[in-house]
Amino acid sequence: MSYKLESLIAPYTIEEFFQHYYEKEYFYISRHDENYYNGILNTQDIDLFFQNQSLQTSGLRVCNKGGEIPASQWRRGLSQIADNDKLFVLLNQGNTLIINSGNSSIIKLINYCHVLENELNFRLQSNIYITPPDAQGFAYHYDDHDVFIMQTTGTKTWRLYHSPIEIPTKKQNHAKFMKGKYELGEPTFEQEIKPGDLLYIPRGLVHDAVTTDQASVHITLGLHPSYRFELLQEIVNLAQDNLLFRKAIPNPFTPEYQKKAFKAEFKQLCHDFIDNVDIGSLLETKFDNFLASQTSEDQNRFFDSIQVHKLNLNSVLSRRENIVYKLEKDDEEIHVKFYRKTLDFPLFTEFSLQTLLKEDSFAVKDIGGLISENGKIELATKFVREGLLRIEKIND
Repeated sequence: MSYKLESLIAPYTIEEFFQHYYEKEYFYISRHDENYYNGILNTQDIDLFFQNQSLQTSGLRVCNKGGEIPASQWRRGLSQIADNDKLFVLLNQGNTLIINSGNSSIIKLINYCHVLENELNFRLQSNIYITPPDAQGFAYHYDDHDVFIMQTTGTKTWRLYHSPIEIPTKKQNHAKFMKGKYELGEPTFEQEIKPGDLLYIPRGLVHDAVTTDQASVHITLGLHPSYRFELLQEIVNLAQDNLLFRKAIPNPFTPEYQKKAFKAEFKQLCHDFIDNVDIGSLLETKFDNFLASQTSEDQNRFFDSIQVHKLNLNSVLSRRENIVYKLEKDDEEIHVKFYRKTLDFPLFTEFSLQTLLKEDSFAVKDIGGLISENGKIELATKFVREGLLRIEKIND
């Protein structure tokens, strides 16, 4: 499979997913292709992960039927380093091992999530669940974020129930908000998920899963978009720039007639303020926050760093396509934003920048615009060093 969203959800289309399923309904895809996810995660990747003798306890969890085994039982002494032998003992005893944020520790998952985040413009988190035969890691629960279940090894039987609360947030966390407050009832969906299969579960839908007579590995790909209430939080930040919102609220010594007047005045103040808020600007702020949260794409970057001094007019470059960037222009400069950095250039370089920001390969000599040959090499060198461009061929 490719690393694009369309391959993850095929045969559904992207339009079908967002129109009919996203935040609404679960779906299950049986692929009959046990190697479908091999390019993203396989047993060799996990074996290599556990060969690391310096794994941080913060990146792992050990669970059994909803109960969590504290790190003090599987770390090295009082350190924050996992004892891998103890982890395997616990796994063999029927416990589930969880690799938190596999997209920050396993190279193929890092690259995969970069691609999807570039498409979706929001953060993803991939946790890896390793469960021995005839076992269960978590008791029934719902999540406060939508998830894709990607079965990579073995089989697992999943049961879906109902949604006691629609599209919950962290405020409506299952353990703190709803646990024990509803009847589970009978499952509305029960299926043995096999390697290559996909299950989409919108947040709020109660589910549980148990292994069969074989060990199971699956990726839980969590979706973490920005939500509408977060725009209100941005509005609160904007309100602090308004003198009237910076005034204190009534206190016990405020006369009653002033308290009454305050309620009406504050309601009108909020109404007028909201009417004048630029929603487009709020959305841009959230996108800027997403840009700043991105980690760098570093594949072959070391090679580029030690070769960049050889760049010449015949060298072939391309943009690292999984990097989300933003081009902004004001009266004095044009700005290229990606990661947590902003590169500033004179306005006359705009056409040149557009040339080198396209995804297709190009020769340095073909950079357009009103810059000299040396200027083209200098511009290309800067973007390779900053990590937005990669070297395909030096062509000495």
